[in-house]
Amino acid sequence: MEIRQAEITDPAIPSIALGTEGVPYPVPGEVAQIEANKQMARAAAEKERQRRTDEVRSLESESAIAREINIEYAIAAMETERTRRVSQHNLAIVHNQLVRENSKKEVARLVEDERGRRMSQSSMAAVHDEIHREQAKQVAVVQMEQERSRRMSEGTIANVHNELLRAQSKRAVVVAMEAERARRMSHDAIAEVHCDLLRRNSIDKVVQLAEGERSRRVQEHGDQVAADELARAAGQAAAVEAAESERIRRLSSLEHVATMAGISAVEGSVAPVDVAKSSQEESLSELPVASTAPDVEKLALRDLRETLADVLPALPANCDASKLQTIRLLRFLRGHKGNVDAAAAKYRANVDLRQKYNLDTIRDNIVLGRMTVQDFPHYEKIRRYVPAVTAYDIEDDSHNVLAFEKVGAVDVHGLMVNVSEAEWLTFALHELELRALTLDQRSLEHRTLVCVTVLRDLDGFSLTRLTRPALARLQRTVSLASTCYPESVHKSVFVNTPWVFYTAWKGIQLWLDDAQRQKTVFLTRGDASGALDVICPPAKRPLLFGGTNERIDLRPTGLLGKDSYALLRENGATEADIRPRDVLTVPFRMNANDTLCWEFCVAQYDVDFLVKFRTQGDGGAVEQSVEGWDKARFVHGQVEAASWTAPSAGVAVLCWDNSFSWTRGKTLCYKASVAKPSIVMNDMSDDAMDLSGHTSL
Repeated sequence: MEIRQAEITDPAIPSIALGTEGVPYPVPGEVAQIEANKQMARAAAEKERQRRTDEVRSLESESAIAREINIEYAIAAMETERTRRVSQHNLAIVHNQLVRENSKKEVARLVEDERGRRMSQSSMAAVHDEIHREQAKQVAVVQMEQERSRRMSEGTIANVHNELLRAQSKRAVVVAMEAERARRMSHDAIAEVHCDLLRRNSIDKVVQLAEGERSRRVQEHGDQVAADELARAAGQAAAVEAAESERIRRLSSLEHVATMAGISAVEGSVAPVDVAKSSQEESLSELPVASTAPDVEKLALRDLRETLADVLPALPANCDASKLQTIRLLRFLRGHKGNVDAAAAKYRANVDLRQKYNLDTIRDNIVLGRMTVQDFPHYEKIRRYVPAVTAYDIEDDSHNVLAFEKVGAVDVHGLMVNVSEAEWLTFALHELELRALTLDQRSLEHRTLVCVTVLRDLDGFSLTRLTRPALARLQRTVSLASTCYPESVHKSVFVNTPWVFYTAWKGIQLWLDDAQRQKTVFLTRGDASGALDVICPPAKRPLLFGGTNERIDLRPTGLLGKDSYALLRENGATEADIRPRDVLTVPFRMNANDTLCWEFCVAQYDVDFLVKFRTQGDGGAVEQSVEGWDKARFVHGQVEAASWTAPSAGVAVLCWDNSFSWTRGKTLCYKASVAKPSIVMNDMSDDAMDLSGHTSL
């Protein structure tokens, strides 16, 4: 029977090789037995495989445990060895330290012994040298004493001889000087006496001439007043007689009209005629200057003269003095919009101020002395700090004169320190009187009310320069000019107006009336060229105002031409250094509507500047950049002045950023202050705006 090779899946069971010519296997009757054997073989193979796998795992676990134990033993051995070596190293260090200390002590002892030995040797050498020096000194002293005695004997003889010669020379010089002094004193005394006599004679002659001229003018005035009185009386009598005749004629006409009224029903009633009013209108004199409403101004002038009859001097009707008085009264009327009562009240206040400050005496001195601005008291002292000039020889098309003021370049600090209140007031009164006198004379000459157009350049203006004393002095000057010299300004033009100026203008405009505020014009740096040329052409402007007129003597005084950084530092600015890659911050605590004003200048190079505002929110402080004051770079040589108003309470922070510079530090000086919104500028009490200090946190 042929046996076929069985299929064995387990490699551990050897396969049975069958012959190629054997009986086919399996036998059909043994298939079940073969399948059972196969299953048993597979189970035995799987069991053997699982046993071997478990055995391998057990060996691996034992190997891992052995490795862990060996590692721990190795670590313990290494730690023990390290501890032993550290202890040996510490023992070696201690031993070396002891050896060094012993060596140091030994070296110190040896050095001390050597020093003592050398000191003993040097002491002995010093003692020996000292003995030699003392001996040499004694020998030298003896020799010098002998030489001195010898020279003294020779010098004494020479000194005595020289002293005699000097005494004789002194006596001769004294005699000569006394003679020359007497000669010069006599000559100087004679010259001084002669000059004094000449001065006295000149003064006496001037006084006599002035007294004679005054007496002549008084006599002429008295005669003129008497003649005017007579003429006025005669005119009044004639006017009364003519008015009476006219009244009788009109009354007869009225009676006739009343009689005829009953006859004709078509004719209306006749209104009564104010004869007195018509006669007064006929007696009104002509205005010395042009007017848009002459009849109204004539009546207002008549009422004003009647109201001020007790303070107005009586003058001839058609003389120049009367016309100048009329022009003066017209300025008060037009300055108060034709309100007779307001003009009369202001004129009476003007009379009181003129008596208080002796303005009539100042005007007489200007007229009799033919004084100009250069002749005024303290002119040179004040012009050193105030660059301004009034060009009386330059007129516009309406004959208005022009005045130029560099307001932004006024040295306020120097003016307040070096010019007293009395000196400033004296000069201001002289200048205002000369201006009023000149304007009235020009008005009479041109038959139009001549005023002055003032151009004020605000380039360089700084709000922090406006200290309380400076504002008080400015307010008193403006108040005096408004009271005594109304309707003298045709237009006030501010050129190169920085937006920070409007902060100060909010208070300054309270000092002015409505008419003065309406005459104010503001021109910023961008639109100043065209508008300024219309108001005042370049041919009529000085060089410092961008014009071409070299005849106007506007000197570059005040802050013009000065170092802006040094000037700001001299005016009390704080100087600060900013290190490379650093930021300087200055905080200010502010309430709502408070205004922070600042100005600064960089000494060299440039620096970034920005303004931040911190407010308290629900989650803590919130910091944000101020609109319009984001980071911008400013270079040296320019003074940056500005202000900002806080919308709410918080902390404003001025930041100068030098973080862009890696190696260069920067130096700057700055001034800053907080202005309160509730300040009334015309009240100069302790609650006035403080712009002079640095009120930081």
